[in-house]
Amino acid sequence: MEPLKVATVWLGGCAGCHMSFLDLDEFLIDLAGMIELVYSPVIDVKEYPHNVDVCLIEGAICNEDNLEISQNPRADQSDRVIR
Repeated sequence: MEPLKVATVWLGGCAGCHMSFLDLDEFLIDLAGMIELVYSPVIDVKEYPHNVDVCLIEGAICNEDNLEISQNPRADQSDRVIR
């Protein structure tokens, strides 16, 4: 089975959701074998990729940049989780 392509998007806010994700500690090692992190503020990727399976979106739209970033998750992805 191919790993799920996962993206995380950080809009205006405190970054608490991303920090909680990183607090998964040892589980992240297991998770790393099941997913491919293709877009996130914790990796150096500048453009939102196509064919993302799951996108985790956190924060609020506070400015034009946040609005643009919030519109990046494509309609062709399987699931979105908005927090």
